[in-house]
Amino acid sequence: MPDRLERYRAMRDPGRTPEPFGGGAPGEDGSGPARAFVVQKHAARRLHWDFRLELGGTLRSWAVPKGPSADPSDRRMAIEVEDHPVEYADFEGIIPAGNYGAGAVIVWDRGGWWPVGDPEDGLARGKLVFRLRGHKLRGEWTLVRTRAGDGGKRQWLLLKHRGDPFAGPGRPFPEASVLSGRTVEELAAGTSRAEAAAREAARLGAPARPLPRRGPAPMTPGARRTPFDRAGWLFEVAQGGQRVSARREGTGAVLRSPQGEDLGPRFPEVALAVALLPGDPVLDGELVVLDEEGRASAEALEARLRTGASAAAGAALERPATLFAFDLLALGGRDLRGLALADRKRLLAEVAPAVGSVRFAGHVEREGRALHREAAGRGLPGVLARRAAAPYRSGRSADWVLVPAARSPAPRPPAPRPRGDAPAATGAVPVQRTVNVTHPEKVWFPEDGITKGELVAYHRAIAPFMLPYLADRPLVLTRFPDGIHGRSFLQEDAPAWRPRWLRAATVHAGEGGRTLDHLVVDDADGLAWLVDQGAIPLDVLAGRAGALERPDWCVLELDAGDAPFAQVVRVARALHALCDAAGLPSHVKTTGERGLHVLVPLGGQLTHAQARTLAELLARTVEAELPDLATTARTAAARGGRVHLDPLRNGHGTAIAAPYTVRPRPGAPVSTPLRWSEVTARLDPARFTVRTVPARAARLGRDPLGPVLTERPDLLRALARLRARPGAAGRRAARRP
Repeated sequence: MPDRLERYRAMRDPGRTPEPFGGGAPGEDGSGPARAFVVQKHAARRLHWDFRLELGGTLRSWAVPKGPSADPSDRRMAIEVEDHPVEYADFEGIIPAGNYGAGAVIVWDRGGWWPVGDPEDGLARGKLVFRLRGHKLRGEWTLVRTRAGDGGKRQWLLLKHRGDPFAGPGRPFPEASVLSGRTVEELAAGTSRAEAAAREAARLGAPARPLPRRGPAPMTPGARRTPFDRAGWLFEVAQGGQRVSARREGTGAVLRSPQGEDLGPRFPEVALAVALLPGDPVLDGELVVLDEEGRASAEALEARLRTGASAAAGAALERPATLFAFDLLALGGRDLRGLALADRKRLLAEVAPAVGSVRFAGHVEREGRALHREAAGRGLPGVLARRAAAPYRSGRSADWVLVPAARSPAPRPPAPRPRGDAPAATGAVPVQRTVNVTHPEKVWFPEDGITKGELVAYHRAIAPFMLPYLADRPLVLTRFPDGIHGRSFLQEDAPAWRPRWLRAATVHAGEGGRTLDHLVVDDADGLAWLVDQGAIPLDVLAGRAGALERPDWCVLELDAGDAPFAQVVRVARALHALCDAAGLPSHVKTTGERGLHVLVPLGGQLTHAQARTLAELLARTVEAELPDLATTARTAAARGGRVHLDPLRNGHGTAIAAPYTVRPRPGAPVSTPLRWSEVTARLDPARFTVRTVPARAARLGRDPLGPVLTERPDLLRALARLRARPGAAGRRAARRP
């Protein structure tokens, strides 16, 4: 059998490059259940990504100039190059100048791959279909051969399958290594974020001294039966994994259990990542094995712990493990145990990669109850609460508390279905639901220090009050993936990569317009997923799926503009009095900005055009009665410091801020339902924020806006009363529903 590495070795000098020169035995075919794949970002003369699949004892390799894309419409050229040794999958480093491919190389992604059909036959025929399970690349892909390119190199196309749950446009991948957390630019420059973190540790007073070789005994939590909220505490989800202390040792790494056993040989993928982390950190965390839904699997972890070192490499592909690092004990030769937990975690976030076999374990501040509810709903062991100012002390401590949660999620009622949807087949296995929040520590409201994790916790806490307005109702999203001061974009169409359990409803955008699938959220898991995607705020349509042309409400928006907010209050009360006189119930909420929404329940009795006519009638009547305070003029110049009454929030496809949604403004204001008794000169909408509204909602108990979803007023009688009201406004605008 020919040596498939002959060309590779002929192009390199083992005395001049750190690249590996090994390879599988000539007869090795890699026919086990899973094979390794790796993508290496390579800053050679021209930046490119090297895509490699283990097959027949080597890594079959392609150079992808623009890198892989999850967008099925992207046809990424892949140039076939020489086979590489299997050991190359672990290579991350600098190829010195003067060598072939000189430049920095990082392991951009790695994991297991599974061919669909015979892979050798597929390559020979020019079409290889396969599945990937990496840290970044997931799902089904295809390599299709096109033609021979320059120099006789065979060219292929790397394609993502359409309809794949991991496919979708606009999904940029993190650029850092899944092993070291470094970017290729940092590796080339010989720098890392760990260096800056080590300098910060020195500034904070961490002494320069090594930790004991076998590591300090772990700090362990006490127990508490009930969840709690508390300022100055950090709350983390307990994954129920294997506790380890991880550190580099020689050219490898040690993953030491509390009993002193080195688990590194059983978890080689994690040990490799720890060995490559810059700054020689000593980590405290827990090993978990995540299932396809991203949920920690106790059974899979137990199987990995029983696997011997000889079978560990295969197990790492079939059931890859992740070390969630929740504490940093040493960095750059400095002992960090005396620093406050909040400082240690801030430094840890600079050291532990966001994606890979070692990950930073995020946390939320203060809001322990909401996180506990999420943990219970996901069937996780509980929540670890830790005092932010506490140092690291071995043994049990009152500064750490484990609050247990239910081990299995409570049964959920079936989500409402659009009319015409077929019910699930009897005996069908329900789709498991889980939401893994990425980077919960990311600050999205910098003026207030509000993180992504805190925003998820808010939505979990407010879900019982918010969900009645969202259930079975299409949503319009504005996404802020980098926080409120970063880029943003409107998203109406449901993304292809949404979870399988998150449904969508079709909305036709008017006569001859587009057809869009809007997301519909019926539970707290769906809310959490939307927030994880950067959705701030959530806007809702007035009609429900299956009855989109019959709105549940008519709405008037009262916008202060340049007017004092007390003027908005006067106009709102006048509108309330007008509705009362006509026999129309009306309800009010803040917009989350400098305005109010007054909603009149319709009970699905009107079309959108008729609802807008009713809104115009109400608006013009108030305008006629309060000409110095209110106006329906659309331009700011014509308003003249008066409150704008806007009836155009009614109509097909028109959405308003959902009750309890967060607005992307400093302070994290919330569109909050009010009692009419609260609409006084003392009303200040800025008081209603993500940090105040959950407690307010719980205190009120009954949602003051709730009747807008159920009331069905006598609209014909109300219209007759409005038309009989003195003044011409009503007679001009009125049209019989």
